[in-house]
Amino acid sequence: MGRGKFNSTIVRLTLMLVLAQVAALALGLTVIHRFTAATILADARTAAEVARDNLVDEYRQRGLQGLAREIDYRLKARDDRNFVVLLKGPDGRRIAGNMRIWPSTVAESAAWQQVWLYGEGAAAAKPMGVVTTKLPGGEALLTGEILEAQRQLADASETAFLYALAVGILIAGLMAAFVAWILARRIDAFSNAAKAFVGGRLDTRVERDDTGDAFDRLAVSINAMFGRIAGLVRELRMVTDSMAHDLRSPVSRMKARLEQGLGRTHDAEARAAIGAAIEEADALHRLLDTALEISRTEAGIGRDQFTDFLLHPLLEDMAEVYGPLAEDRGFAIVVDASAELRIRAHRDLLMRALSNLVDNALKYAAGGSTIRIEARETGSGAVSLAVADDGPGLTESQIAEAVQRFVRLDPARGGTGAGLGLSLVETIAHLHGGTMRLETCHPHGLLVRLTLPIAASDRLPQGPAP
Repeated sequence: MGRGKFNSTIVRLTLMLVLAQVAALALGLTVIHRFTAATILADARTAAEVARDNLVDEYRQRGLQGLAREIDYRLKARDDRNFVVLLKGPDGRRIAGNMRIWPSTVAESAAWQQVWLYGEGAAAAKPMGVVTTKLPGGEALLTGEILEAQRQLADASETAFLYALAVGILIAGLMAAFVAWILARRIDAFSNAAKAFVGGRLDTRVERDDTGDAFDRLAVSINAMFGRIAGLVRELRMVTDSMAHDLRSPVSRMKARLEQGLGRTHDAEARAAIGAAIEEADALHRLLDTALEISRTEAGIGRDQFTDFLLHPLLEDMAEVYGPLAEDRGFAIVVDASAELRIRAHRDLLMRALSNLVDNALKYAAGGSTIRIEARETGSGAVSLAVADDGPGLTESQIAEAVQRFVRLDPARGGTGAGLGLSLVETIAHLHGGTMRLETCHPHGLLVRLTLPIAASDRLPQGPAP
C-alpha cells in the first residue's frame, strides 16, 4: 500500500471494518449464549416449581403419608435422574426423597436458587437448582433439578461461542483485507495516472469500469480535468514554440547588423554599447534555443536516438572539457563511477544535462573547491547520476523554486542565465523515464541527482497527445 502503510487511511478503514464486524459478531454470539443459558435454567426452574406444586397438592389431598408415598412412587417411576426431592419433618429427620440431609445453606421456604449439594449416594457435590416450601404441618419440601447436563451444555455453548468468534474474526479479517485490496487497487489506478500525467504523459487517463459508482464518477471528473490541462498545455506550448521560433530570425538579423555597426565605428563608447547589445542578443538567442530544446524534448523528440553506452567515458569527457575552466575558477572536478556501468539513453542530451549541472556549479558554488560527478547503480534497475558541489548551497524554499522556469534565485542574480537550465535537465530526465531531485549536501553545498532507468524501454513515458 505504499509508504506509511500502517498509518494509511485504507488500513485505518480496514481495521475499523474488522473491529465493527468482530464487535457485531461478539455481541450477537454473546446474546445467543446468554439466551441459551437462561433458557436452559428457566426450563429447570419450571420443572422444579411444577414438581413442588404437584407435591403440595398431593399433601393437601392425602396428607403427609400420601405425600411420602407419592415421592417414593415418583422416584421409582421417574426416568429423569436429574430430579431431586427431599421431605423432612419438623424435627429435621428425612421422611422421603433422594437426598441424605437438608442442606444447611438452603432455607425451608425459598425461591429458586442454585447451589452445590450432595445427592443420595453421591461421592461429590453437584450443581443443583432448588425451590423449597414450608408445609402447614411444620414439614419442609425441597424440589429441584441437577444442573450437570445444563452446565455441560453451557460449557459446550461457551466453547462454540469461542470457536465461532475465532472463525468470525478470521472471515472478517479476510473480507476486510479483500475490501482494502479493492480500494487500494482503485486508488492506485488514480495515483498511477496522476504520476504519469505529471511525468509528461498528457494523454494519460484513468481507466473506467463503467459501473457508475463513486470511483467511476471520480474517474470521469479526473479525466475531464486531465483533458482540460492537456489542452491548455498544448496551447501554451504552441504559443511558446511559435514565439521562440519566430523570434530567432529577427534576433539573428539584429545581431548581424550590430556586428556590422561594430565594424564601422571607431568610437570607444559606441563600440562598448554595441558590444553589450551583441552580448544581450547572444543571451536572447541562447534562451530561445533552450526554450525550443525543452519543447522538443517534452514532445519526445530524440527517443529514437537512444543507444547503449558506458557512462564512465562520458563522465571523463565532461571532466576533461570543463577541467581548464574549473581550474581557473578554483575547482577540481572529480569523477566517481564504475567503469562497467552501462545505460541506454540519448548520449548528446544526457551530455547536455550534465553540462548544465556542471556549468551551474561553476557559476554559483562560489567559495567551494570540488565538483563531484557520480554514477551508481541503485539496485532497482536504475542508475543515479549526481553532480555535487561544496559551495553555499540552497535553502529548502530555494530548492522548491529552483526547478521553475525563468526563475533566478538571489545567488544567481549576477549571472547571464535565463532560469531554464534546470528545467531542461528535468525535461531530459523525464524523456528517459527518470526524475531529477535537488538535495542539500552535508555540511554545505548542493547535489542534483538524476535517477534514470538503466534499460529505457517500455517504462519510458510517451509523448504528449497531439
